[in-house]
Amino acid sequence: MDILLVDDDRVDRMAIKRSLQNSELKYRLTEVETVDEAVVVLSENSFDILLLDYYLPVKNGTELLLEIKKVQAISDLTILMISNHHSEELLLQCLDLGVQEFLNKNEITGAQLKRAIVQAERRKELEAELYHNYIKIKSMAERDKLTGLYNRHYFESICQRIVIAGKARYRCCGIVFFDISNFKRINDLYGHEVGDKLLQLLGSRLRAETTEEDVISRFNGDEFACLLVTQKSPLRVKLEVERILRKLKEAYSIGENSISCTINAGVSLCPAHGKAADALIRFAGIALFRAKAKADSEVCIFQSDMESTFQRTFKIERELASALDNEELQLAFQPIVDTESLQVVALETLIRWPLGNTTCDPSEFIPVAEESKLINSLGRWIISQALAQFAGFKGGLGGHVGLSINLSPVQLKDRELVKFISATLKREQLWANLLTFEITETALLENEPQIIKTLNEIHQLGCSIALDDFGTGYSSISHLLHFPIDIVKIDKSITSQITETGKGITIFRGLVRMLNTLSVGVVAEGVENHQQYLECKSTKVARIQGYYFSSAVSESGIVHTIKSLNREMYEKRMVGYLT
Repeated sequence: MDILLVDDDRVDRMAIKRSLQNSELKYRLTEVETVDEAVVVLSENSFDILLLDYYLPVKNGTELLLEIKKVQAISDLTILMISNHHSEELLLQCLDLGVQEFLNKNEITGAQLKRAIVQAERRKELEAELYHNYIKIKSMAERDKLTGLYNRHYFESICQRIVIAGKARYRCCGIVFFDISNFKRINDLYGHEVGDKLLQLLGSRLRAETTEEDVISRFNGDEFACLLVTQKSPLRVKLEVERILRKLKEAYSIGENSISCTINAGVSLCPAHGKAADALIRFAGIALFRAKAKADSEVCIFQSDMESTFQRTFKIERELASALDNEELQLAFQPIVDTESLQVVALETLIRWPLGNTTCDPSEFIPVAEESKLINSLGRWIISQALAQFAGFKGGLGGHVGLSINLSPVQLKDRELVKFISATLKREQLWANLLTFEITETALLENEPQIIKTLNEIHQLGCSIALDDFGTGYSSISHLLHFPIDIVKIDKSITSQITETGKGITIFRGLVRMLNTLSVGVVAEGVENHQQYLECKSTKVARIQGYYFSSAVSESGIVHTIKSLNREMYEKRMVGYLT
């Protein structure tokens, strides 16, 4: 045991040495008389025990404790303060500075000194254990258990501190959110152990591609947050994010698997977008949301108009969930007419939200439902209600009339969807061949195994599958060859181009001719006038849908509408108007 004795009184030092000799402790003793001498000795040597007189010349014992913090961690020493004078204020002051024991100089004996040293060392061990547990708990509170990166709580707090520091140190900071868009698919394909390993590897790569001063966090699930604090301008932040993103997208080797990630990034800038950390974090999240919503955008920098758009989207999502719970949504049915018989042969189910506060437009609230995954519960409600209502009025329609229901690409990823459709058909005592499900080509572009599996199972169930909005966007003939498509619905943007002359009518005729050659059923959407009707009929379009015949009608009026429409078309046919 190495002991340093600091006392300017030679007689007192001799008395302490005698007490040490009588203590039966094994020790090596070093003696100094002043604070300055003690500082020098402590900076050059390591000691276990510090015996310190409070009253010293020039500088007292507490000043030494303050000095040695600069040259040696005070936690390395077990400190005993020795003084002839005691006061509660002095005792508390010494304890605050790291003293473990306080001894009266006039009462020191060998046994007492030995006991004090042993107790002080034990107290020191307990303090060290408490400190170790504190650090461990602090680390658990700050760190993500899986990746070892900072967690969300710590990231938010350190962002707040750095933003407060302001331009005095950081000229331009960027808060960046990274998200693995295909993480669920990776988990489904390879299992959760591989998914966890991927998160660890991505976190390590993100840490390696940033500076020591940057703050990296696993913010939530497969979402990582990064505070870039060493950039000089917004442009440098953008370039750095793009560089990091390229690295993160490189394949990860896990066991025998080589896994590639689809990653998006959202960025907010300080001070360009504000100086409040919570707002900047929210803005980065909004930018990430926008990047994920756009197929051609990997990195999105926050812009002021994004917040109002995001708030509107959030409001629609919340109101839509409430409307679904409170049964405020309604269905309408638009007739589809056969061009040969001139009778209604099918109905397309359309969703209506008459009491929507923020929006009543399906073209706005359906995409919101898809992005929020609310579409699964909404879609099941539509299927359930549509089949129930159809079963109720089907008997009054006369003839063979089918029902058509739209499916979102998100719904097609639902493994239980086909089972739900089958159970609903059985409950309503309806044949599957009466039912057609309409999908858009965006569902086929993903080429996801689950989507293909669901489409095949729907077809095997006996339902038909229609490809909606054909002739727009990513229309591809290969989809008709490789997927179980029974019907193609030509988009109204093509139908509306039908004129007496021009390319529009040539494209329309060529498209219909090709589809008929492939033995695919054809429905022309958006037929609104007599000329369009005549062109569809002469081009041998099998079925027509549009305002020329009828708009969408509610459940209560559908039977009357169809009977009246069938009778009207029969009468017009008899006089040669619809030939």
